[in-house]
Amino acid sequence: MPALPKKWVWMGSSVVLIGALSLFLFKAVSRSEAPAASSKAPAVTDNPEHELKVLSVELEKKPGHTPILMRMAELERDKGQLDDAAGHLREVVKDEPSNQAAHLELGRILYEKKDIGGAITETQKVLELNPKQVDALYNMGAIYANMGNARQARSYWSKAVEVNPAADSSKKAREALTKLGGS
Repeated sequence: MPALPKKWVWMGSSVVLIGALSLFLFKAVSRSEAPAASSKAPAVTDNPEHELKVLSVELEKKPGHTPILMRMAELERDKGQLDDAAGHLREVVKDEPSNQAAHLELGRILYEKKDIGGAITETQKVLELNPKQVDALYNMGAIYANMGNARQARSYWSKAVEVNPAADSSKKAREALTKLGGS
């Protein structure tokens, strides 16, 4: 193969160098125009494992941060890691005893773990904070119905329908009352 003239080697090298420089500048400009990541919460991903890792790092920076702990509990519950989920929620209710959402979710998880007494205790705490909390009323009715106590179930479900008839939990309570033979 014959040697290429120096002119072609120089032009080829120049094209490669210009291309590399253009790529570098394009990436630099693209990075500067990308939206800044919010420092308030990690980006939501479709990968729960990755999101849990990111949340764990954030939790190290902000120990006891309720939104992080609540999201971690949700992800752990979805994975079936009920002990881990309950642990996150217990941390929230320890720091925020009046957090109704945390007590309610902890009650649900304890019920899933077959800790009926714990589920009743946590759900009752919600009702002590807010006697008209429809989801807690429905959950208490469901707990008692599953224990075979139709009278208690009927009482809680009737109250749920009474305090907010349009709520989804009230609609479920109404259906459950029908199945129990109550109104």
